[in-house]
Amino acid sequence: MSKVGVLTWAAAIILPAAGLWLLLSHPKLDAHYEHHPQHFWLVLAAAVLAMLLGVVLFRAARTRHDVRLILVSLMFQFAAGFLGLHAIATPGVILAMPNAGFVYAVPVGLTLGGFAALASAIEYGPAAAARLNNMMWLLSALPAVALVVWAAFSLTGLPPFDGMPSPTETSGPLVVLAYVGSLSYVGAAIAYARQFLRRRGLLLLSVLTAFVLLIEALLAVGYGRSWQASWWEWHVLMVLAFALIALSSHTQFRREGSSLGLFDSVTLNQTMAVLERDYTRALAELVEVLRQRQAAGLPIDQPLGSLGVDLSKRFGLTERQLAVLTQNARLYRQLDELFRSYMSPQVATALLANPAEADLGGRIAEVSVLMADLSGFTPFAERTDPALVVQMLNTYYGAIVPVILGEGGVVVQFVGDAVMAVFNAPAPQPDHALRAARAGLALQRSVAHIAAGRPDWPRFRVGINTGPALVGNIGAAQMRNYTAIGDTTNTAARLEGVAQPGDVVIGPLTRDQLGPYAIVQPLHAISVKGRREPVTCFVLRGLR
Repeated sequence: MSKVGVLTWAAAIILPAAGLWLLLSHPKLDAHYEHHPQHFWLVLAAAVLAMLLGVVLFRAARTRHDVRLILVSLMFQFAAGFLGLHAIATPGVILAMPNAGFVYAVPVGLTLGGFAALASAIEYGPAAAARLNNMMWLLSALPAVALVVWAAFSLTGLPPFDGMPSPTETSGPLVVLAYVGSLSYVGAAIAYARQFLRRRGLLLLSVLTAFVLLIEALLAVGYGRSWQASWWEWHVLMVLAFALIALSSHTQFRREGSSLGLFDSVTLNQTMAVLERDYTRALAELVEVLRQRQAAGLPIDQPLGSLGVDLSKRFGLTERQLAVLTQNARLYRQLDELFRSYMSPQVATALLANPAEADLGGRIAEVSVLMADLSGFTPFAERTDPALVVQMLNTYYGAIVPVILGEGGVVVQFVGDAVMAVFNAPAPQPDHALRAARAGLALQRSVAHIAAGRPDWPRFRVGINTGPALVGNIGAAQMRNYTAIGDTTNTAARLEGVAQPGDVVIGPLTRDQLGPYAIVQPLHAISVKGRREPVTCFVLRGLR
């Protein structure tokens, strides 16, 4: 919200309170104005608005199975029913004389609504929410039951409604009740303000504002005098509170084109999580549809037709939400293709599924690391036109990268003529050593096929080592790289360094995990920087 918006909102809730204080502190300004028909229609308008909002919210609660919406609906229903009784109490309109029960209905109705508002501010867990949802119809009957009981006592004149109403309309216990109701709305307003800071929904802000206005209305009920300006103020505040939410609902309805989802910003966190999950599923389905259309040679901007209708029904989407979802899916598809061209598909998939995977840091995991570089690349590059060098590299990489990816390897970096791939991260692969070995042998076969007609092109040397490594995102906030670091990676590079062009050299743990599948030829032990003991290595000739 902008500074201007904050100031406007603050003024809207401060001015009524300042006006009430001014009227009460300067009784001469608290003018007398008595007009019964205007009072009747003003209170009735507030009751009608509150009832309409209660009905709309109850329908939303049934659709979303959200207990918070049920409780907010009860708040409006309590207010609507008891305001209706207060309207009936207007002398000379329906009843000839004031009725104590009807006159006192306002502080009772608003306070009961305050209890419902405060209960709605609680973030219920799944079990509690499920129990309350099972009691939905029982809860929805509470306002009607309370209303009928109150009206029965009022019309029959049973104690404590057997006398004439106080000129102040509230006195003694009812004043205390008005304060209790105010405190209930204060608690609800604080909780909803915190929620607004997280969700920033227009209707959420309107509900929050309505709570504040109802706090002021209850204070005016406690201090106002019948037919004085301070007394009229709480009537106006109630109408403003309910009209504000009705206006916000209408604005969002026109924007969305449907009443579905009007109050989603007010729902429990678990309901919002379900809605977000459904939206993600709908987005994933749309992206897949676009992929299939693109593969079939169809334009991805083609209207969805019956598919759009089906998605709307299954995921509860409005027409506007479906349009936004479709636009996002097309953009997602384009970004996905671009994104994946810069990194291994497994890493891209992991990041798209869980963006937290992009955080700097890592974990220790057993991996198989494949290192490959071109033997004799430097002299070849010195005597060859740069354009041909680039052509050679792209030709080789165009052949070997699909081989590595086909075995589930993650290509973590290209460094000139060298390539590094990791198996068993980020996705687990119990047979990672076997996958790396197959990839190394297939890589050499692909390169041999390409180099058969180009005897001057250099050949790859491949080293594979298995062991623990730190895998994760290394770098800075501005740029990072998914990789594997540690002794296992260093040893793989050393193995690749002792391999002959066209050979695949593996380390001892890789050999052990391949077991009887490996056809190997022992090599002399090699020294690795940082290790006391030499490392036994083998030339991998094939797999059984």
